[in-house]
Amino acid sequence: MIAFIRCFILSLIVCATAQAHQVPNMTIEADFDAAGSFELKVNVDPRVILSTQPTSLPPVAAAWYLEQSPEQVKASLKKATDYLAKNLKLTFGNEALPLPKTTWQAMDGATNLALTAETTEAHLLATLKGTVPTTAQDFVLGFGAEAQVSLILLLKKSGLAEPKVQVLFPGENSRPFAIPAGPNKAKEPGFSPLWLLLLSPLIYAWWRRTKR
Repeated sequence: MIAFIRCFILSLIVCATAQAHQVPNMTIEADFDAAGSFELKVNVDPRVILSTQPTSLPPVAAAWYLEQSPEQVKASLKKATDYLAKNLKLTFGNEALPLPKTTWQAMDGATNLALTAETTEAHLLATLKGTVPTTAQDFVLGFGAEAQVSLILLLKKSGLAEPKVQVLFPGENSRPFAIPAGPNKAKEPGFSPLWLLLLSPLIYAWWRRTKR
């Protein structure tokens, strides 16, 4: 029953997306490569930083962003960064990582292209890049209880033809997602032949004494 409800809500979100995102939500594309790096692209509807009840607001037009002074833009992006830091928790294996440095770009929420004066729904795209801890084998995303919107999570990795899609509601964690091994993963320590060479005289002496 829960799975059905999730699929139904996901269908509603997709429909809303096709109709200029009337319902605010967040979309995250998490991409993990074989070298042990990851990249998160977070599509943020500015309504989440403009109101504690973002669903009560209409889509935000481009003028909201384009008419801000550089200082106002900086303040808005800091507010958006703080929102992500509060509501996104990255866990690799048993290790929780702080959010990497965030870069922002304003974009058209309907087309995902650059923001223009004609844009009727402005969004903010955050890009976060980092390195997976060497001992981690899976990834879990925690979504804050006060996020106020639903989240569509698309998980990608090398060798995966289609992204794995999960829907999260505020206060939930994603299901663990296996991370590619990659050359940067820690290797199990081996027994070096050099140690055997260095120990061989001692081993031989011990063997002679036991024969006496």
